[in-house]
Amino acid sequence: MKKATIRNVAELADVSIASVSRYLNNKSEGHLSKEKAYSIEQAIKKLKYIPNLAARQMATNRSKTIAVVVSNIDDYFSTELFKGASNILHVKGYEAFLLDTNSDQSQEKELIKTVSSSFFDGLLFQPLSSNIKTILSEFIHDIPTVILDRRLSYTRWPQVISNNIEVSKNATKYFLNKGCDDILILSSELKIASTRRDRYSGICSVANPRQIHLIQIDEETYNHIAIKKKIEIFLHEQEKYKKKTLIFSFKERWLLEFIPMLIADGFLNTNSVYVTGFSDTKLAHLFLPASKLISQNPYLMGASAAETLLKLLNGKTKKTNFKPLIIPAKF
Repeated sequence: MKKATIRNVAELADVSIASVSRYLNNKSEGHLSKEKAYSIEQAIKKLKYIPNLAARQMATNRSKTIAVVVSNIDDYFSTELFKGASNILHVKGYEAFLLDTNSDQSQEKELIKTVSSSFFDGLLFQPLSSNIKTILSEFIHDIPTVILDRRLSYTRWPQVISNNIEVSKNATKYFLNKGCDDILILSSELKIASTRRDRYSGICSVANPRQIHLIQIDEETYNHIAIKKKIEIFLHEQEKYKKKTLIFSFKERWLLEFIPMLIADGFLNTNSVYVTGFSDTKLAHLFLPASKLISQNPYLMGASAAETLLKLLNGKTKKTNFKPLIIPAKF
């Protein structure tokens, strides 16, 4: 049961090795008849031939592989980004590899160092932070790159982002008009990512600072019970003074993790507590059907980023300064 070679495929299909190579590298048009292409296809299936990526890269200077580095696959946002990107890339003959930094800066640094010095043709990157100096220090070699979900001051890379300030502002206005007295924000650390800072800025632009209360959650080390207790203590105080509260989650993960318990404990059974936040899938809408949430489209963001990267790889764009592509969230 030896692994089949390109020579075996050529012999079984009764064609030259060069013909098989053209077929594998999508260069058969105008060089191979339909009959020969079909024979090669059948030979590959019969022999269960798997192309040697290293050999292909040496011959074409392309590996047809793309690294997709995300900040945390525990977030539905990151996995939906990957789905959108990988589907577009697959159609164009590229394979996407999902790499997770697990919200760890040192792990991100190692991954980007590996990606930028390896056989990947390009990179779709959702960095942990928005600090351009930190990000640039992680690259060993230049590689075609598209940034996802982070607004950077660096314009030499295309960026695919959301309208975080605007949509957070609109959502806050809506609930203030419904009579909310205070806003309790659930967020990962604000200082790390522009996404969270922009959302916080949107809220601050329409709410009084005294109305805003922030619980920051360290994604690596947070204590679930301690966070839940903080939320409940705050809501008990609000109930004591008969105040209406908006719980505003900056991430669907925190919605899914904390809100069901609050529902079970009876905190959301009155008209004094509202819930909103950024939702990436249908899950949050299913258990909060009466809540007005902010719907993001990470799948479309991933797909759009993949299309942008393909243009870079195919030399269809010569820009050196890119304006961010905005995939708007909807409230």
